[in-house]
Amino acid sequence: MPAHVLRIKVDGVGELPLPLRAPVTRKLIAQARQASFGRGERTLSDTGVRDTWEITPDRITLGGPGWDPTLSAVLDGVRRALGLPPTTALRAEPHALLVYGKGQFFLPHQDSEKDDSMVGTLVVSLPSHHSGGELVVEHAGRSVTHRASREQLTFVAFYADCRHEVRPVTTGYRTTLTMNLLAERVRPADESTGGPLADLAACLTEHFTTPAEERYPYGSPKTAPPNRLVYLLDHEYTQRGLDWDRLKGADATRASRLRQAAGQADCEAVLALAEVKETWDAVPPHDRYYYGEAEHFDDCEDEECDGECLLDPDGEPGAERRRSGDFSDYELNDLVDDEITLGWWTHPDGTGGEEISLPVSYAEVCATTESRDLTPYQSEYEGYMGNYGNTLDRWYRRAAVVLWPRQRSFAARAEAGSEQALHELQGHLAAGELDHARTLARSLSPFWQHHGPGEASAPLFAAALRVAVGLRDPDTAAMLLAPFGVETLREEHGADLAEAAARYGREWARKAVGNWYGPAGAYTGADRAAWLESLPGLCTTLRGADGDGEAVVTPLTECAWQGVRQQLARWLDVGREAERRAGLEQLGAPLAHVLCAGDPRTADTVATALRELPDTVLECLLPALRHRGHSTTTVPGEAARAFQALADHCEERLTAAVARPVRAADDWSLPPAGSCRSGCDLCPDLDAFLTSRDRRVMEWPLAQDKRRHIHSRLDMAGLPVSHTTRRQGRPYTLVLTKTDEVFTRERTARVRATTDLAWLRENQPRTPGRDTRPER
Repeated sequence: MPAHVLRIKVDGVGELPLPLRAPVTRKLIAQARQASFGRGERTLSDTGVRDTWEITPDRITLGGPGWDPTLSAVLDGVRRALGLPPTTALRAEPHALLVYGKGQFFLPHQDSEKDDSMVGTLVVSLPSHHSGGELVVEHAGRSVTHRASREQLTFVAFYADCRHEVRPVTTGYRTTLTMNLLAERVRPADESTGGPLADLAACLTEHFTTPAEERYPYGSPKTAPPNRLVYLLDHEYTQRGLDWDRLKGADATRASRLRQAAGQADCEAVLALAEVKETWDAVPPHDRYYYGEAEHFDDCEDEECDGECLLDPDGEPGAERRRSGDFSDYELNDLVDDEITLGWWTHPDGTGGEEISLPVSYAEVCATTESRDLTPYQSEYEGYMGNYGNTLDRWYRRAAVVLWPRQRSFAARAEAGSEQALHELQGHLAAGELDHARTLARSLSPFWQHHGPGEASAPLFAAALRVAVGLRDPDTAAMLLAPFGVETLREEHGADLAEAAARYGREWARKAVGNWYGPAGAYTGADRAAWLESLPGLCTTLRGADGDGEAVVTPLTECAWQGVRQQLARWLDVGREAERRAGLEQLGAPLAHVLCAGDPRTADTVATALRELPDTVLECLLPALRHRGHSTTTVPGEAARAFQALADHCEERLTAAVARPVRAADDWSLPPAGSCRSGCDLCPDLDAFLTSRDRRVMEWPLAQDKRRHIHSRLDMAGLPVSHTTRRQGRPYTLVLTKTDEVFTRERTARVRATTDLAWLRENQPRTPGRDTRPER
């Protein structure tokens, strides 16, 4: 467009004469600041990524008699060129005035959406004499380079998800006005029902009435029709930018047609965000393995390494490291596997949205553009590993239109873990529609078990719990609550839990808690230990709630104690002291939480069981007592008595340990390693050596497998005995030597026991009339 249509004024500089000359541009730089950029939630400034000067929009005034009509015409042309529907109008909002001097640039990036209605960016290049500074825009494998005019205004528009860069300026100055493109709906979409829309509606009806197609049928019987249709779009969107009126390019047209056809086919349609992972059988480009050339890891420049840089840390031949990077030049053969998961979608009425988790099956997905034709945001290649490998994993973020028959709406949303579906159930209950609510709730049974534990499930659990109470159906209530883990429970659930226990009975409550804890002995991880910290508060809330909170407290604390007890047993069996002590110390806080939460019977059971364990349990009990001493939480009377009993027990054991005679200088005896499960004839001889007071060295001719067995027994027991092999004669001789650590360990244990006993007597209240101090 002609430059004279725009009059632009900048605070501190005045009106800019166009084309821009160097003296005026240098005045702009004097008023500017170093431009920053966004990365995730952070705003950064790094001239190695973005090197340009920026003037904020509040210091810029745009005008001129021809500017508004010119911009309006440009925006209308941009709307058509970008493929936005006629129902949408574009508005340009100034974002910044940018000045690039010699050598300045902006590396490839995507623009962040500064407004919920932002769909793209408009770059207005002000005319000036310069070279370099080309704007390069890329999308779906296509790249377009734009150069500014020396005499006229140049307008370039692109969607926000398009990667683009500004190449370094070689001479002069490049000055641009960047503007956010905001999409606004101006009139309703055409709801015509004729022609192609009717055909598309018929296709949807056929999709939802035809048995689902299996990717690898292998003669399997026909399955039920698909529950949904997931149509993948081409452009990237954020949660803020995913809206029917702000879709981009061909996405807008296709989604609009699908939405209209859905109305004719009596289906609902929502927009969703999907995570796509594809695993391909892939090989490097030809010139990387022809003629005996070795492929190298990352930037390896050692021409003589023959691919050794690709070996794993142990040097296993052919074990190529898993590598991340750009593998766009690799040749893709067959698609080995793919995974598509919906993680967020809009509400059916188009307002707002919610987090979900929904894997999508092969029969439910279609797309006009295959993912392989788009640019992945992450790739990982794994070389040949003997019986697997030569695979390339690629990850994409795609948007989608998701459709389902209206009569299946409730189940379709509930399967995704949608709180809205549970809120709908709650609405039926509030309206007195109990039978209808029960029917809908029972329809969830085939898939509801897929929802899992974890903190992220807490809001869904809260909604399911309120519905379970209102259904007045113990079996359906148990089904709704069964998939969740105990880590999901929070204090705010206490009132509803107590009401559910009162309504359905104590046996129902015990089974529900058992389901939440999972099978005995199963791995629980760090989440369970972190959740135990909240157990005392949850139990306090349950006891104070209306209903039968105690019916939930009792199995909660009993199961918690069984979990801690199982871990105690495992750590007490560990012979290596440092490893055992570290594990038992970590159990101190969970044990304290269980005692603080338990009822009198549970607290007494815990205390009795702990007193029957060997002395090494003190490595857990003392940290538990210290944790209780540091806690600001009020300890109930029954828990306080249990802590007191444990403190008395610890004092008795420590007093006895301190009073034991010091080991004699010639006493080399050690505890036995114990017989192994195989009942071999070696372990009794080993124990005889270990328990001997005067034998320090044992020379033992043994074959290799027997030497390994003795090594294993000593290492598992963590005993201070060195074992070396004298490689002379046949068989070789295993030499066992008790080390000086026999004495240093005992001295260390005595000092630790003395210190712990002093702390215990100073910080723990004593039982009246009790005195375990040794006579002096």
